[in-house]
Amino acid sequence: GINAEYGMKTWCNLAFSELKQEKCDPGIVAANRALEIEPTSTKALYRKGKLYELKGELEEAEKALKVAVKVDPESQGCKQYLAEISKKIANQKKQQQRMYKKMFNLEEEKKAAEAAKAGTTPTEKGRDTSWMESAIPMVAGAVAVGAFAVAAYNGIRGVASW
Repeated sequence: GINAEYGMKTWCNLAFSELKQEKCDPGIVAANRALEIEPTSTKALYRKGKLYELKGELEEAEKALKVAVKVDPESQGCKQYLAEISKKIANQKKQQQRMYKKMFNLEEEKKAAEAAKAGTTPTEKGRDTSWMESAIPMVAGAVAVGAFAVAAYNGIRGVASW
């Protein structure tokens, strides 16, 4: 009835007010309350999308806008905003991929540099041999300690002297 319509408009206006004040969480709550009354309100869905974008939750913004476009495929504002959000998400994913690729390449370059320093390749016959890089000094250290221990023991017995 008329009370529901006023209630929906009130919640929708509150969502708009919270958006303007950059109060994301209360604005999302208000938009959701408007949508409880009128689930097909493109205005409430649009504002919910704007609030989620402001909050940095682009996927949630995209969800709200997809519903809005499904409800009203003729809404140019919702369609345009959905395209903008989808583009931002795609750019964000590309940026993450570049970052991960750079991190992976740095790790590979580090392994290659360590292998070059050791005069080997990071993998031999398809097996990862990078563990040997840290094992070799440990084994050498253990052998040296063992040799000193034997020499010291023999020195105590008078067989060898330092």
